[in-house]
Amino acid sequence: MDEQGKIISTCNVDENLALQIWTRGKTPRLSVMNRIKNTRKLIHLSWVEKRERTLSMNGRTPGENISYVVKDFEPVIAKILSDYVAKTNFKLKYFKLVVDFEKAMNHPEPASSKADLSMMTEEKRSALWVADCSGGDRNTGIFRPFFPVSEVEASAMPDEKMRITSTAMRTTEGLFKTGAIEALKRINPERWLNPLRVTTAAMLLGFSYCGADGSKMADFLWTADEKPKNPVHNPLSPVMKTPVKKLTLHDAGLMRLGHKLTAYLRHFYIVDKVKVEYGYDSEKELQEAGYSRSRRFDFNTGTLGDVPYRVTFYENEDEGMTAFGCNPRMQTARHTGDMVILIPTETFRMAAKNDTMGNTDDDFFTLTRLLWAKQFKFWYMNIKPYVRNFTGLIEA
Repeated sequence: MDEQGKIISTCNVDENLALQIWTRGKTPRLSVMNRIKNTRKLIHLSWVEKRERTLSMNGRTPGENISYVVKDFEPVIAKILSDYVAKTNFKLKYFKLVVDFEKAMNHPEPASSKADLSMMTEEKRSALWVADCSGGDRNTGIFRPFFPVSEVEASAMPDEKMRITSTAMRTTEGLFKTGAIEALKRINPERWLNPLRVTTAAMLLGFSYCGADGSKMADFLWTADEKPKNPVHNPLSPVMKTPVKKLTLHDAGLMRLGHKLTAYLRHFYIVDKVKVEYGYDSEKELQEAGYSRSRRFDFNTGTLGDVPYRVTFYENEDEGMTAFGCNPRMQTARHTGDMVILIPTETFRMAAKNDTMGNTDDDFFTLTRLLWAKQFKFWYMNIKPYVRNFTGLIEA
């Protein structure tokens, strides 16, 4: 493709507006084409994630104003993305990244002693699997799921299949050789296959990274494995591929997207019990609703949102509910007023147990992961309609 880029696919919304996909070999852009003035604006596809957003333009007659709501563009955007995928090398990039991201998502954290299990850092507690060799022999052990499983999911990983018999097996490759990952995808694709595939497509197409700007990482993923051009002055010099770093959940370029995905997968069965509301005075509103304040924490920028939050924990023993009043310490573009998280107390305590390997509950960590799981599901369900036609999802 030339340096100026080109339009790959286009679809008219009506006689006044067309939507197109433009690219010059990296992350594609959405082109909003004003058919009246024959002008266009290039934007990231993350623009369409705010479905209630309005697009206004002048009409063909003086004083006429035309307005559109982004959610009405869904079938058009799904079509031009499908056309783009059919006409480019997207699928080659996509399926390679699916494999790499799946390995990163299922990388088992090694534990050679009971102390390793009880003193796992926050990063390690984001893992979905533990290679548990804490029984005295560091060369043998078992792959343990770091997430709750249904009875059917448990049948996919009997102890005899998950045994670790050597140091060389305590790896991602060793876990995949057990067959458990493929079995889980067959048993429950809405948990183990579809979120992975939608996330991978979003990473390459220019959608947000679950609300964060992942454009630099997206461009890197498109160009990381390209061969550089041979210098003209030395045609015999070897052509070397750009070194590609191994993708991990902790990569800063993912903007916590990997951690939010694993939080969603771990808390898959309870995420719908978490409610997020907004109010101007969470303390007053919760106390009027029968909640009693218990303690308060400060959360740094990037933990619950794009600004620091002061979070107050509340309990309503009569209703069996726990609430968290989250007061932003600076202005945030994501909401007005306070954010209030509501969850049944029994569910929150169960989530805290699921976030440890038998160690003391960490309410700070669990609150963060539950909110991330909630944020991820909202984002995932928002992106899915745009990409379902070409990502190989398995849906009922």
